[in-house]
Amino acid sequence: MNVKVIATSSSLGLAARLSTLLGCSMIAVDEKVFPDGEKYVRVPHRLEGSTVVLVHSLYQPQDERFLQLLLAIDAAKGAGAERVIVVVPYVAYARQDKRFLEGEPISVKVIFKAIEAAGADALITVDLHRPSSLDEWLEIPHANVIPIDALIGYFRGRLSNPVVLAPDRGALHRAQLAAQLLGAQYDYLEKVRDRVTGEVKVVPKSLDVKGGDMLIVDDIISTGGTIAAASKSVLTEGARNVYAACTHALLVSGALDRLYAAGVREVVATDTVPSPVSKVSVAESLAKAVNEMLTTLSL
Repeated sequence: MNVKVIATSSSLGLAARLSTLLGCSMIAVDEKVFPDGEKYVRVPHRLEGSTVVLVHSLYQPQDERFLQLLLAIDAAKGAGAERVIVVVPYVAYARQDKRFLEGEPISVKVIFKAIEAAGADALITVDLHRPSSLDEWLEIPHANVIPIDALIGYFRGRLSNPVVLAPDRGALHRAQLAAQLLGAQYDYLEKVRDRVTGEVKVVPKSLDVKGGDMLIVDDIISTGGTIAAASKSVLTEGARNVYAACTHALLVSGALDRLYAAGVREVVATDTVPSPVSKVSVAESLAKAVNEMLTTLSL
């Protein structure tokens, strides 16, 4: 099968690693902005008969990157690609996955339907906020990669008496997977208000943290507020160290400074979103998912 990786400026490093693992060439998309602000993308090679793996992440500025993705899908098809497998390492708007209030859009549905309508033949995402959204809104083949092995592998042998913490009960499954890999206990965080002082703390639901290294895991770190509050609380309760790990490091509004100021010793993320803490690559996990998708599409 003639496979080519196409990369936009949003994911050049990750796409290069992926192309090496897949044993195929990588083509960088030409991009520019017209004087009136409109976007331009062009695939600079003919792609007749090729199966294209288009890698494009939707971190800030997410609206612009979303339009670039749609244009790139159409450009690849226009250049002769037989099939386009779209790899979106970080999916913006994924947290708006239902109508929380009357009159709201289901934003992730709009994202997925637009990708499908632009000509994608398959979609691969990484650690989607709610993976079942793919099944709900897509007709094309799809897969969601959860790179917990690679992310937690970074900490193996580095933690003493580790306890893995989820930021809330809904994320407990991720903490459970991480704890299994580390051979550690796990728990989730809850907000507790002191009846005397009124102070609100974010503390583990049931586990004792004294003397242990806490590893807080989540899919996204945005402002870092919850993890910062949790770090202060567990350190007060006697935790030895606090570490934070996530797949997508958005790190907005001074998040990294906020985390370090709260006592977090180290923050580690993957390369789905380029950041100062992107120390783990999801390339191997994506390569496996792409190969499985190629098999699915060839059946």
